[in-house]
Amino acid sequence: MTVMRGHRIRRTFAGMLLGGIALLVAGCATPEAAVEPEGTLDVLGPFPGFADKGLPDDWVFDGARDAKTHLASVSLGGVPALKIENTDTPFTAALRAKALLLTTPFLSWAWNMETAEGGDHPVRLVVGFWQSKDGEAAWDARPGAALSWPGGTLPPHQRAITITWGESALARGTLTLSKGTRENRAAPRYVARGGRESTGQWWLETVDLADLYARAWPGEDMRRVRITFIGITAEGGRQPTVAHVSGVRLTR
Repeated sequence: MTVMRGHRIRRTFAGMLLGGIALLVAGCATPEAAVEPEGTLDVLGPFPGFADKGLPDDWVFDGARDAKTHLASVSLGGVPALKIENTDTPFTAALRAKALLLTTPFLSWAWNMETAEGGDHPVRLVVGFWQSKDGEAAWDARPGAALSWPGGTLPPHQRAITITWGESALARGTLTLSKGTRENRAAPRYVARGGRESTGQWWLETVDLADLYARAWPGEDMRRVRITFIGITAEGGRQPTVAHVSGVRLTR
């Protein structure tokens, strides 16, 4: 069963949400963030100045260059956050991660969302996955099939799940699977929260990524599944709508 907890975040949670970004660099050419010995990976605090002068080295940006101007470090209600606004062109900002799905399955974060017109909020969280095979280098492998995704600069991945703020609060907990062939299939979409009545305030969430993966792709050997990136993705061509995200963390 998917773990799903949420409540209004108080100012006293601000320190817990940040904790900095504790990153371990693996390799010279492609910096990656690895899980800490205690079993956590702080994805996004963010720290002051994050994204204001370009993303850190272990982050990758996929999309139109001018979209970077729609990412900013701010403070909202006393909580440091990343402010994201969608543009005409879809874009993704993601941390290159190095984590085993079953070892660190829980993704937690806080968000404060503006009301979107005509559907789910255009800004979403996204997690990419790679399933290794026997004798394959788990972290250096290249995907054999592509998802329907803007650009091509994201870390190697075969699959991804997006986590969204739904148009209706009643949609919370819904996992929508995509249609089409493996080569052009879009990422499954999970609604973690939603509804106009919940916008404009901070909410703290936790989801079990291993459970979502098993629901989306049942019967697979998840012992071989790696998380290769975690980040933010925004739809293109919709009315600009602001999202604030803070304290994104992966834990066991």
